[in-house]
Amino acid sequence: MSGRRGWGTAAAVWAAALAAGCGLPEAAPHVRVVALEPAGPGVAPELDEAAVTFSAPVDPAGLADGARLVLVPADAVKAALEAVESEEGAAGLAQAVPARAALDADGARAVLRPDAPLRAHAAYALVLSSRARAADGRPVLDAEGRRRPSIASFETGAAAGPPPAPVLTEVRADAATPEAGGEYAELANLGEGPLDLYGHRLAKRTATGALSSCALPQDAVIAPGEVVLVAGGAYDGRYALPAGTRVLACGATALLGGVANDRPPELLLLDGRGETMASFGAGGVAPVCADAAAVKRDPAGPDAAWNLACAAGSPGAL
Repeated sequence: MSGRRGWGTAAAVWAAALAAGCGLPEAAPHVRVVALEPAGPGVAPELDEAAVTFSAPVDPAGLADGARLVLVPADAVKAALEAVESEEGAAGLAQAVPARAALDADGARAVLRPDAPLRAHAAYALVLSSRARAADGRPVLDAEGRRRPSIASFETGAAAGPPPAPVLTEVRADAATPEAGGEYAELANLGEGPLDLYGHRLAKRTATGALSSCALPQDAVIAPGEVVLVAGGAYDGRYALPAGTRVLACGATALLGGVANDRPPELLLLDGRGETMASFGAGGVAPVCADAAAVKRDPAGPDAAWNLACAAGSPGAL
């Protein structure tokens, strides 16, 4: 038998042995991400935990200390990805939801338990780094078998307890010069629950029919029965307000960049999903008020022409 033919025979025998299960033991498969929870809409803000389930135990480094797994508002996903993929990790990420990290299920499930309820009607994301490691030290792969970050997006629903009832009760579009210092909208919470303005925007209908909006202060919460004034950054405090009335900024100078006073004002309060929570003058039914504000006669009544009028009184009181 020639050397070449002998080598070929040996290779065939070796291949047959492998096929028969008599070869070297196969390496264990890579640990993969099995599931990220929660996901989708309607998640209760009183979330007990956000979790990643793996196909086998993982190394606690980076997962039990919040460095490689983080829960963030949806608008902070880019920052979260940069943080979890960095050498330092995401333990000091400012946008991260404060939470306690742990490994459950004998090391095959990483969980984050928020320290407080999440915001209602808001978008969030659970972000897992590609640098997570299995218990044997090899990289953890995503659900498709690739080494890359994993992200689960979800939206919260309504908070437990009585709901808020936001109402736009007054709009001043015609003010003495400088107009930017005197334009305002009045926002009241007539419900029994707090109104969290996180993600909310105030919008106006322009002459073309399009919506133009500005973000309301993201940390503002309006208590039940409270009335606030919403004005631009150049608001000059010219009106006498009831003691304790807050003024919230919406617009760098004038409210919404200026509310036209030559046609009916139309303002909308939008939540984080872009849905209308309250309106004033929807459909162009508000009066055009010279040197006065347009008000709702009955703050709890409908946004209808018969319930809207011009009034020269002071804002801030229902």
